[in-house]
Amino acid sequence: MKTNVFQLIDFDRTLFDTTALIEAILTTIARTYPDVSSDLKRQSEDAYKEERTFMLLRYLREHYGDAWVEELIGRIVRERGASAFMLPGVYERLQAADDLSTARPSWGILTYGDVLDQLMKIRIAGLEDAPAHIVTIADKGNLIASWQLEDGRYRLPPEFGGAIVDALTFEDDKLRVFKGTPEDLIGVWVTHREDAKARLTETNLQNVTIARDLFESIEHIKARLKNT
Repeated sequence: MKTNVFQLIDFDRTLFDTTALIEAILTTIARTYPDVSSDLKRQSEDAYKEERTFMLLRYLREHYGDAWVEELIGRIVRERGASAFMLPGVYERLQAADDLSTARPSWGILTYGDVLDQLMKIRIAGLEDAPAHIVTIADKGNLIASWQLEDGRYRLPPEFGGAIVDALTFEDDKLRVFKGTPEDLIGVWVTHREDAKARLTETNLQNVTIARDLFESIEHIKARLKNT
């Protein structure tokens, strides 16, 4: 079943338990700055519900400085371990990426956010050597579409090695990012939302399926690659 496919994987809340990191940061800050902690938690929760991105680490950098943030994160990782911030199925998903494709690299992180913040979280996850494309605009769908060639194949950007591949898969926790993706892209919306099926139906995105976690995503991708 191996094929020349490149697998795009979102980082926050797809590979990385961003919520757990936020909670750890808030817990640590609350020991000294309880008012700041309450404000940060409220802003983070509101942003997630509205599918906005609240740049927590950027906020902390702006208010407390880079060195303060680095020390804070270092203490949290020492206390809890990096594995505490990895979502279930991460290692199995990354192994499956190589098993499913002849492309090398077979996968890469496509993530939106502040570059410094994203690099820090990727480093926490131990994935600093992984191919990563950090974008500063949230419109991933049209970005991916811009890589498609006239013959239907895709030329990857330099961040992913620049090779030409036959197909792409894409996993993300936000439905809106699939808008504008090519029809032949294999999309997986990784979500626990109870209204996921209804929301997906409303979008009419025929190239997207729903997975509750990365284990289920692996099975979806395997099945869809068999039919390509």
